[in-house]
Amino acid sequence: MAPKKKPNDKTVQAKGSEAEQLIEDYLVSQYKPFSVNDIIQNLHNKVTKTTATKALENLVNEKRIVSKSFGKIVIYSCNERETELPSDIDPSDFDFETILQLRNDLIELDRDKSMAKDALDSVTKEPENEELLKIIEKEEDELREIESKLQSLQGDWNPANDEIVKQIMSRDALFQKEITKRSKICKNLIATIKDSVCPKNMNDFLVRTLKKKNHMSFC
Repeated sequence: MAPKKKPNDKTVQAKGSEAEQLIEDYLVSQYKPFSVNDIIQNLHNKVTKTTATKALENLVNEKRIVSKSFGKIVIYSCNERETELPSDIDPSDFDFETILQLRNDLIELDRDKSMAKDALDSVTKEPENEELLKIIEKEEDELREIESKLQSLQGDWNPANDEIVKQIMSRDALFQKEITKRSKICKNLIATIKDSVCPKNMNDFLVRTLKKKNHMSFC
């Protein structure tokens, strides 16, 4: 547990020009806008709200910082500054065309990076060499088992079964042909009933008709 602060252990608060310099340095270091409450909070109450408000007003009047009002809220930020290049770089080397080319190169590099990452992810998803060998061995065992079963079936095959298979296939073809024929007859019959009787519900009509027919057959 943190030790309790003594009554006389107070944060030293800046005032006047010291407060102005403190706030200006903070805004320059962050290079983004803040409200007065944000500044006080981020400076850990090193300045009071009254002192901060006065310091900000002086800084704006002296054009050391800028402010912009959004309704009742005033936002403060440091003056816009030009990008500083290292001393060994000539600013004239960075014209619009050069910057545009560098930007395109950066986009291309990001694309290459993304493709390389996808390739790496694909590789890392593959099994390790030892695991891959085990998988291959397992697949080979299954292949040998299938080949053994196939050889057993071929060895036990009776040539007489060929004729049985042909007969089954021939009968299946006849059955399929008959099913198609009867299905067509059934559809034509339903269409005739629909045109002649005009039942409100064809399904209910057919169900009642079949039930009646079955009952008569049973009797």
